[in-house]
Amino acid sequence: MSNNTPPQGNSLPHNSTTAHHAIHRADVWVGAALVGNLTSYSDGTTEFLYNQETLAHGGPAVATTLPVRDNATVTTGGALPAFFSNLLPEGRRLSTLKKNSKVSMDDELGLLLHVGANTIGNVAVVPQGQRPHPHSAQLTMNEDLDFTEALSSAGIVDPSALPGVQDKASARTIAAPTVSDGVDYILKVSPPEYPKLVENESACFEMIRSAKKWIPAASATVIHDKHGRSGLLVTRFDRHGDTLFPVEDSAQLLNIPPAAKYSPTMEDVASAILTVSRRRALDAQKIAYLVAFAWLTGNGDMHAKNISVINTGEGFELAPVYDIPSTLPYGDHTLALSVAGATDNLSGKKFLSFTRSIGLSDRAARTVMDRSLATTEGAAEKIIQATDFDTRRARDLRRVLGKRRNLWLDALG
Repeated sequence: MSNNTPPQGNSLPHNSTTAHHAIHRADVWVGAALVGNLTSYSDGTTEFLYNQETLAHGGPAVATTLPVRDNATVTTGGALPAFFSNLLPEGRRLSTLKKNSKVSMDDELGLLLHVGANTIGNVAVVPQGQRPHPHSAQLTMNEDLDFTEALSSAGIVDPSALPGVQDKASARTIAAPTVSDGVDYILKVSPPEYPKLVENESACFEMIRSAKKWIPAASATVIHDKHGRSGLLVTRFDRHGDTLFPVEDSAQLLNIPPAAKYSPTMEDVASAILTVSRRRALDAQKIAYLVAFAWLTGNGDMHAKNISVINTGEGFELAPVYDIPSTLPYGDHTLALSVAGATDNLSGKKFLSFTRSIGLSDRAARTVMDRSLATTEGAAEKIIQATDFDTRRARDLRRVLGKRRNLWLDALG
């Protein structure tokens, strides 16, 4: 990897921290199996240890970076092992979780205990002695629908009470787990700093839907509440009824904390995914499509946590994408992760260099470029029409996306 972030968690004898006072004790579940425990101590260390039953059966393992073994994984400074740190929510929900729980950011287990019963994937972290009982806000699709209730249920306060502009959209994302008619969703609403983000992302989902054979994407629908506020209802791909599927994002695969999600290169991310993928060739092609789509629609926030793998029973494969807005209208003109050393001016030559590095032939890569250009044809106008952006945003979107398309069209000859 290109950054100097150290691996998160060291394997130590399981009695290494017993001399210190325990602050939090938590049970770790994989699906319906209690597999181990997390304990945080007064000196800032945190310890994860598999239980004897899991050791005897050789599993199930919590994550690819936490193999079943009779040693504790110990971290310092109040941090959790990277897999668990990355279960914490992002954006507005994390900010308000910290505020409402009165738990500091250097007590990650304390924070996770407030939300650990309902994380992405099949792992739950709950207070010792308790069973996971996931809580999601109920959405009733009628004239009384009110997003405020769903957001409050997820611990998200009025966005206007949390001022501040960040470089990337995910830092201000407002997203809450919800349930409607027995189906699990993530409800997204537009932050004040990013007007019409819901409509923007919906337009991008519409485009990617036409390429579903090549790019897996979650299902997303725009809904409105009784106040006229728009929300994007994204179907959770990690659940089917009562079945929870293992999911790991690229930050978890790379064993880096969420704060380092912009540090890897796209080559690092691709390598991590292809190392665990059950169908490497197909997933390499899909990763190339994701990069091309992000570049041609102006998505500058496809960081390591926004690309994941899922195991629905036959092994890990690339998971559907679920965070694909064009961030370009909000002043974000660069890719989140470098591709062949570039975060801007991604020429056809550089894209081909990237695709070669992940095992694609030039012929296959040119097909990706050609199909991606077709999928995103008129992208600027589609996003502008959906959002009714002001003149400046519309002008910038047309100009930059037009330049990017021409750069690739010239490369294809």
